[in-house]
Amino acid sequence: MGVSMIGSWRRVAALTAGVLITMTACSSGSDETSKLEPRVQRMIPTGAPSVAVTARGGQPGESRQASGKFFSMYVPADFQEKSLPMANGEQMISYDAPSSKPATPVRVVISPDTKSKATAIEQSLSLEIVTRQEGVKDLTRSTLKWPGAKNAILLQWTQTPAGAGAPDAPLRYWQIMAQVNDHLIISLIAIAPAAEFNAAGLAKIVETFRPHA
Repeated sequence: MGVSMIGSWRRVAALTAGVLITMTACSSGSDETSKLEPRVQRMIPTGAPSVAVTARGGQPGESRQASGKFFSMYVPADFQEKSLPMANGEQMISYDAPSSKPATPVRVVISPDTKSKATAIEQSLSLEIVTRQEGVKDLTRSTLKWPGAKNAILLQWTQTPAGAGAPDAPLRYWQIMAQVNDHLIISLIAIAPAAEFNAAGLAKIVETFRPHA
């Protein structure tokens, strides 16, 4: 695993468990979100995703099941599994395949937040704010109805990582923050060189993601 990519994972994990930033926004209700505190309801995004994502059943062709303590999904048969220990005692698991740039493989990461003190809605807003402060212009943040989640947020953006050893080409990110229960958020992060994201078939992997307690 490249140092810059490990740093990228840890940055995403830290941000998804980050400091709360309260910000007023329009709200839209559902059976679950209507039970939230008013201050959290004001953080619910109302915008559309840059690319719509829908959970789909069934096993895609030429794929295998990948599963862990808090999730299951299907990945292409040639994706390699790796893991990193997290500060909360859980494992951050990735599934990688080569891209045209050896330092930046096509990657899907599962990151569990098992002791969350903030909702996925709050954490996703914090991530949006920090990412925009880093100069990202195309970030979208939207709600999802997702199997296994009380509520879920989808973030999509393009960003060139900073720092020594970081790739000089932009990466495309899709992140689902799935609120499974009051203290468990499972994040899926799909990452690839921006020019290769669509051809890599990451959308099909994301569609099979199923979080659980």
